[in-house]
Amino acid sequence: MLVLPAMGVAARHYQRFAEAARTRGFSVLTLDYRGQGESPLTISRGVRFGYTDLAAGEITEAITWVREQGSGPLLLVGHSLGGQLVTALESISPGTFDGLVLVAAGTPHWRAFTGRARLAPLLLPTAFVGMAAAQGCFDGRRFGFGRQSAQLIGEWARMARTGSWSPDPIELPHREFPLIALSFRGDRLAPASAVDALVARFPSATTTRTHLDEPAGHAGWLKQPDSAIEALSAWAAEAFTPERKR
Repeated sequence: MLVLPAMGVAARHYQRFAEAARTRGFSVLTLDYRGQGESPLTISRGVRFGYTDLAAGEITEAITWVREQGSGPLLLVGHSLGGQLVTALESISPGTFDGLVLVAAGTPHWRAFTGRARLAPLLLPTAFVGMAAAQGCFDGRRFGFGRQSAQLIGEWARMARTGSWSPDPIELPHREFPLIALSFRGDRLAPASAVDALVARFPSATTTRTHLDEPAGHAGWLKQPDSAIEALSAWAAEAFTPERKR
């Protein structure tokens, strides 16, 4: 499993999840995006990158490294932004992974939210774009989003407005692969409806959809990973049996 973190969340925060997954027989690699965690890059005014850069850069490099280590199916585990980045990866380099795990990962598109919750994806990303324009980059540490490239924040805001991070039409291949999507009670950043909307970007995937009451929130599963691991293990055992592979 290759873990793709949420925006501003360092790889070290996925350690409990990785350790729990290893007890179930998975090999796990966690990844820091540029400018996050142990990355030596300091994000400043002159640093620009977006969805495609992350997908074609460190994510593709990590996938190549994992493939070189041995055989077996490769699962991408996308949390929040990490799940969104898979759409960029699949659009530029389809077929690089064998299965997809979306954990608290939804589209930020405002139409995927309901009621008053629609206000947040309409207003906050626009405000963040303004902050990034003034600063030359986005210092979102007080919001839990870390320091980010102004370009990345702009593309995230575009996705919140239009449903796509790219101004050009993006077509994902109709590729068959196993997918499990987990949503959690009380997750305001990735409610069940937003998770469903991201899953819909992969119409040919064989999808297992699971909603968990505990742990609640967007990041509670990082500290209490057992329920997520249990659902993931049961899904993987079924999706990657020798019979299913044939």
